[in-house]
Amino acid sequence: MQMEKSDKQEIEKLRKSLKEMSQTIKELREIIQTRPNLPVISFRPPKKKVGPIYHNVCNFDDKDHLGLSDDALFVQGFDISPPRHEIKTALWNHFSSCGKVYQIYVPIACSSGASLGYAFIDMKDETKGLTLSGSHLGGRKLHVMMARYRSEFGCSSNLSSCQRCRTYKPWLVERALSKARFAKHWRRKPQTVGTPYSKIGRFTAIIGRPLKL
Repeated sequence: MQMEKSDKQEIEKLRKSLKEMSQTIKELREIIQTRPNLPVISFRPPKKKVGPIYHNVCNFDDKDHLGLSDDALFVQGFDISPPRHEIKTALWNHFSSCGKVYQIYVPIACSSGASLGYAFIDMKDETKGLTLSGSHLGGRKLHVMMARYRSEFGCSSNLSSCQRCRTYKPWLVERALSKARFAKHWRRKPQTVGTPYSKIGRFTAIIGRPLKL
């Protein structure tokens, strides 16, 4: 009997609490209806604003992409989680076992700085470099082939998401560098015949100068 009495008391307390809550909700509704300019109160946690992920890097920040020969190698299969310079160092050490390495270009995604999963290697003897296809670097199997057979060679369309290099044209830079090297070659001091003060010496110095374009 005592248990039933205590249960009834608990039920009465719950009913009373529910009635008070209902009355409070009713009063709040009336306040909201009579005052429409009140700020909206939300009990949900505020959402964090997520801005675009942008690392201050660009695929063309360095000049490794310039001057690759048609005999460059295309390499895939290496670990893409390390930074660009670490991938380049690891590939350089690995391929140096087959001869002199001239250049290594590791393309990256400008938005994240992560490697795109392939690299180009220019070395003295590319036929020896091809023998490293199937070898392991950092526990991963490498796939090596000639770069000229790949669509990625000389193509930067997959890097167009970067605002800084969207209008960048690597071939224009290579053309400018070629012109600069050509001009430097012809800026060498001409060999003077006779003394600088003789007529033949002055004539040789004049005709030996490069033409100004």
